[in-house]
Amino acid sequence: MKRYRTSTLFAVLPFVGLLGVVPGASAYDEHQRLHNDLKEEHSATHEDLNTEHKAAHEGLGAIHRQAHNQPMTKWQHRRLHRGLRRAHRAEHGALNTEHQAAHEELNTEHRDYHDESR
Repeated sequence: MKRYRTSTLFAVLPFVGLLGVVPGASAYDEHQRLHNDLKEEHSATHEDLNTEHKAAHEGLGAIHRQAHNQPMTKWQHRRLHRGLRRAHRAEHGALNTEHQAAHEELNTEHRDYHDESR
């Protein structure tokens, strides 16, 4: 009789071990899904920022070309370019701020996930 219990124990033991592993694997899968979602969101944000950046450059370029179609003095020309450089720096600053905010939001989502799963 003792032999039967031992062989049954050894036969069932691997399945009991799987019961302990499956929740961990499921949590890992969920964590991977979160990372994949965050990665996709991150990529989409960068694509949006790049599109905005390109549009801003095109807009400033159009203003520049249009202004050069008008007669202007040397002083007016310098003033135009100073204004365009200021607008360009301001646009880059706004995009950098938006970029940083997006990263902070993604990092917060990731931290919140880990805080909730503890």
